[in-house]
Amino acid sequence: MILSYDSSRRYRRRTRERRRRSFTVFFLLIAAFSAGYWLGGEVVRSSEIAYKQRAQELEKSKDRLESQVTELRAKVQETGLRYQQLEERYQSEVPTGALSNLTRLVEQQLRDGISEERLSFVITAARPPRNCASPVTKRFIVPTPAYKGADNAVSFADGAITITGEGESVIAENGQPEAWFDPGKPVKIRFVQLGGGETVKEQLLPVHHSMVVDGREHRFTVAKGPRSFVTVTADHCDYP
Repeated sequence: MILSYDSSRRYRRRTRERRRRSFTVFFLLIAAFSAGYWLGGEVVRSSEIAYKQRAQELEKSKDRLESQVTELRAKVQETGLRYQQLEERYQSEVPTGALSNLTRLVEQQLRDGISEERLSFVITAARPPRNCASPVTKRFIVPTPAYKGADNAVSFADGAITITGEGESVIAENGQPEAWFDPGKPVKIRFVQLGGGETVKEQLLPVHHSMVVDGREHRFTVAKGPRSFVTVTADHCDYP
């Protein structure tokens, strides 16, 4: 009887131990699952917070970029308006066409030594030509270092005005100067008034000049002619 009682008691004790161990294992599993679930939730919450912060940063960056774009557009519009104003001002203030040519001519006369008072007087006294003669064209050979022959001058106003000149020789392929002048280089043209002064102009053709003799304004245009020659076209009108 005693042996049977001990066996039964040991069996019950082992059963209780197995139950206790099973409960402990089950509890540990539940605890591990709960801990894993909690940690997973924390990770998710942390990621969600990080995503929200990143989204807020991106939204702020977007707002800054939109503000910068708006400022740039405003500056572009302002620059375009200023450019348009400057262009309109340029068109209204800078001379063009005939006025531009006259402006350059006045500047050239001032550089040549003509006084402002003289130019002002001439411009003020200018009026449409009156009683003008028909243009007359003559020609002469332009002397060069290699040619000093005849036919090197022409006269107008019954000999009161003589026009002559000088030029540089054309250089041949062998390096020797030719007799005729080079029209692609500046020439020196002299306008000589009988019993008066002399005006010399040195520049590329054509050369324009005017002078007053005996109450008549004589106007000359010296241009390139046949080889060795220049042509002089002249007319004259009452002055003033």
